[in-house]
Order: sequence, then structure tokens, then C-alpha cells
Amino acid sequence: MIEVFQNIVRHGEDIEESKDCFGVRCIADGLHIYSSNQINQQAFTFLNSKLKEINKLSSAELKMLYMEILESRELSEKGGAGLGLIDMARKSGNSIQHDFKQLAKSAYQFNYQLDISAEKGVPLKQEQNIDIHENINIYSSIDDNILFYFKGDFSKDNIHSLLSILKANTQNDVKGNQLNSFNIFHTGVELIQNISRHGRSVNDFIEGVFSLSQEKSGYYISTGNYLNEGEISNTEEYLLQLNNYSVDELKQVYLQTLKKNALSDDPGAGVGLIDVRRYNQSVIDYEIHKYSDGCYLSMGVFIPIVN
Repeated sequence: MIEVFQNIVRHGEDIEESKDCFGVRCIADGLHIYSSNQINQQAFTFLNSKLKEINKLSSAELKMLYMEILESRELSEKGGAGLGLIDMARKSGNSIQHDFKQLAKSAYQFNYQLDISAEKGVPLKQEQNIDIHENINIYSSIDDNILFYFKGDFSKDNIHSLLSILKANTQNDVKGNQLNSFNIFHTGVELIQNISRHGRSVNDFIEGVFSLSQEKSGYYISTGNYLNEGEISNTEEYLLQLNNYSVDELKQVYLQTLKKNALSDDPGAGVGLIDVRRYNQSVIDYEIHKYSDGCYLSMGVFIPIVN
């Protein structure tokens, strides 16, 4: 992942309107790391030539080329003469999938994918790979306003990493305004914790979805997860009641809930969503869908930018 990010930094174009993307997918026994970013003609010429060369080499030949570059200290303006690309090919054990789409005379969209076995020391078979065009199609279908999307396990051990990513990105997106940064981050925290607390757990795996998108006058955070049996009616009743509170009523309910939870094992229980409504002053959008394998809760909150 570090090498893929460095590849974007070395060869990517710093363009405000560019549509860059980084993603990781875990399917069956494979990890598939995908990136897409805009590059110029010089980067295209280098990457196209270097990737063709690397993909023709065997494992032994890749190792030999890697050592030759290290020993000769051959450097390019953008880094170590493709050293990172060679190292990624060695670690992957598979050809590096790539695709160039010409956008203009000297501008290209560079799509890049590494396919790695999820089990250490076991090579990923060629038939286990995902074709890069599958990820290109997914990437192309994602709304331009979506800044961050996660689908996976929301157990407590995992959400700490998720919150670290959210914190780092929201600080950059609100241009230093601390109040806006607080609202975005803490709304995300509460909605993520809501999944962790109330999402249906199967073999200690809590499946959920989290998305952060940017709109003209603010941000929108949405989540989705299956509910535990017995929580469906309580959840719907609670959200309906919460949305009906006025601003003054929310303050009173917030203080009452704090007092009620003062001596409990989880003093934050029941406070989070009340707080989200208080400082955003937005209703909580929600839908509950019944499927054959359970009931699924979709939630969303609009976070207005405070000038």
C-alpha cells in the first residue's frame, strides 16, 4: 500500500479537478490493491515502458534487476528508476495489472492494480485474480462527491483504524475550521460506534458500510448494517422520537440521558445520536428494509458547514 501511494506521489499530477482513487478489496484468498490517478506524458512514457519490462521478467530476473539498480544507485527525477514497481512485482508474485486512458494530448488516467495472496508465503494463483477492468468499472460508477467508502468489519478492534483515516481526511477537507472538523469527525464517530454497538455480529464479524460524501453546503455521512433480532422496533421508535425533538428538547434529553448513564458501565450509551442531532440540527435519515436474511438499517446525516 505504501509503494502504491508513493507511486501516486511520484508520478501523479496535482490537478484540482482530477478524479483520483485508492482502494483495497479482499475477496476469498486475495487482496487487490487498486489506484487511479492522472499523469502527464513524461510519466506515461516511463510507466508504460517500465511496466512492460517488469511484467516480462521472472521472479529471479526481477530480483537480479532490483539488486542491479540498488548497487548502481541509478536514480530518476521521480525516484529510484522504477525500484518501487519492481519491488511490488516481486512481493505480488503476479504481473502488475495496468491500464492507460488518454484524456487529452498529454494527459492520461493511470489505473494500476496489485494482486496479493491473503496468506503469507502462499502465491495467489492467476485464476484468483480480479481483472483490473472490474475495479475500473466500480471506480467509474462511484459518485464524484464520495470522499471515503468502507465496507467490512465494524468490530471494536477494526473501528480504531477506520476512525484514524476519517480524522486525517476530515481535517484536510474543512480548510482548518475547527468547528466543522469537529462536527464531521464526531458525527462519523457516533454513526460508526452505532454499528459496532448494535450491528448484528456473526462469528465476531459485524458487517457494515460507511460513506462520507461532500455536497455544496456541507457533508453527508451514511451507514448501513444488519440489526440484531429484537432491536428492530426499538430502533425505529427511537429514531422517530429523536427526529421529533425540538432544539430545546434535545438539550434537555441530552442532559437527562447523561444523568441516567452516570453510573452505568457505558456512560455514552444513548447519548451519541442525540448529540449528532444537537450540533448538526439535521434530522437523521433512516430506512429499515426487511430481507430474507434479516433487517437492514440505512442511516444518514447531513452536516452543514458553519461559516
